[in-house]
Amino acid sequence: MSAQPAPEDPLDVFEAFLKRKGLKMTEQRRTMVATVLEHDGHFTAVDAHERLRSAGEPVSLATVYRALGLLEEAGILEGHDFADGQRRYERALTREHHDHLICLDCRAVVEFQNPAIEELQDKVLKDHGFTMVHHALTIFASCGALRQTGTCARRDAERRTSGRGTAKRP
Repeated sequence: MSAQPAPEDPLDVFEAFLKRKGLKMTEQRRTMVATVLEHDGHFTAVDAHERLRSAGEPVSLATVYRALGLLEEAGILEGHDFADGQRRYERALTREHHDHLICLDCRAVVEFQNPAIEELQDKVLKDHGFTMVHHALTIFASCGALRQTGTCARRDAERRTSGRGTAKRP
């Protein structure tokens, strides 16, 4: 796979995107970009909302959802549906490409890179005369702990922590 270009400044990218859409870069949007880029790994709209509120930002959850949609459309964030009913986001501009492995038992999200997979994708593209624009590989599997022992420590710990009968999602 070809090398990624140098990452652009997310605030500049977002401001240019908003301008093309006839929207303004407000202080609240600027704070939103800074806040979501502080997240390590994957986060939900609720996670972003809680972080903003903790920082003293009087923002509604609906506003957070709208802003995350704009940030995704601008290419600053990448959204994922990991088959648990919640959209998860992660930085798109300021991270290396990776794929995802999702455990359906404990909901663990494992990020991985595999040169052989990337080479195979390049070969498939070439064989069919395509040029890649974007791709996302998410593998849904079982981590094996539940199958081998009848229990999954990560899932059970999440159930105890959340105080609910179902695991808290990553």
